[in-house]
Amino acid sequence: MNNKNREIKITAVILMLIIVVFCGSSFLSSRDENQPIHGKIVSEEANSNSDKNGISHGLVKVKITSGDHKGEILTLDNLINDKTYRETTAHKGDTVLVNITENPNGTVKSAYIYELDRYEYLYLLILFFVLLLGIVGGIKGLKSILALFLTGVVIIKILIPLIIAGFNPTLTTIILCIGISIINLIIIGGKSKKTLAAIIGTVGGVLIAALIGMYVSTRLNLTGLTDEEIQMTIYIAQNATFNFRALLFSGILMGALGAVMDVSISIASSINEVNENNPDKTVGELIKSGMNIGRDIMGTMANTLILAYAGESMYLIMLVYSYNLPMYRVLDQDAIASAVLNSIAGSIGLIFTIPITAVVAAILLKRNAKKDHNKDNEK
Repeated sequence: MNNKNREIKITAVILMLIIVVFCGSSFLSSRDENQPIHGKIVSEEANSNSDKNGISHGLVKVKITSGDHKGEILTLDNLINDKTYRETTAHKGDTVLVNITENPNGTVKSAYIYELDRYEYLYLLILFFVLLLGIVGGIKGLKSILALFLTGVVIIKILIPLIIAGFNPTLTTIILCIGISIINLIIIGGKSKKTLAAIIGTVGGVLIAALIGMYVSTRLNLTGLTDEEIQMTIYIAQNATFNFRALLFSGILMGALGAVMDVSISIASSINEVNENNPDKTVGELIKSGMNIGRDIMGTMANTLILAYAGESMYLIMLVYSYNLPMYRVLDQDAIASAVLNSIAGSIGLIFTIPITAVVAAILLKRNAKKDHNKDNEK
């Protein structure tokens, strides 16, 4: 009980530090130039102008609500352009982010709306999710939050910057995915034979998915990107030369990782529970139990992957479908073929994860039990 309380306190302290660091870097930054300038649209004119993309827009009055010009009302073009190919308009009552250029005397020289204010609401949603996970999940929920935070840090602060800097996406993603899986499973499952089996099963399943994805994407000459996405990726590439097929491979790997980890820890935990309640079971019997449990998990998790990729590609599927193309023409589209490859490769990796984890968990658990039995006989 004392160990459990200590574990809860340590995890809670770490989470509090995470929240403090997150809030400090996001909301309490002392560098004024990094603070976004907020504004609220107080009125809008009838849409009378159209831009080159056919978007109809007029003028809006924006009341600045933060920064040096707080309280001022500016008349701006109602066209949100975040320097990409995406453009839209705002409406009365919307909170927007404004870019302001000043004259030498500090007055407003020019200004434009560059985005709707969404991040504050998303911060609140994330905070609600974290609190809910901690309250309902207890110590496991707290550990899950910690694991999620570390995963996000690895992806945003390590993986993406390394790829943009020109590092090999394939090798970088493999190393980081293995690292993420090890750290996450140790945090959630602790140091045990069960966790080791889950790690081996996860690494095996993810690598199989990656190998299938890499081979098929090479054979089919896939990139997984639409024309607009290619243009935007080239725009942010700076001096790096992107290997788009390697980026597709990275996406397959990251997409499969979560589901594969879920399956591996479920199988390993189930076999561990069966072994503790039935210590006389043999390795073969434990493997059979693990496979039976895995078959029940397999169908739903495969559906999870396929539905996730289908949902992500919904707009593209609707666009292609609107042309009334035959199925073979639909599947010939690069983005559609890539989405199918992602879901199928991930599902195959997930299927292989089940026997790998079952075999490894059964062997590790019975070997451990055999050693303990021999020690008892020696005594």
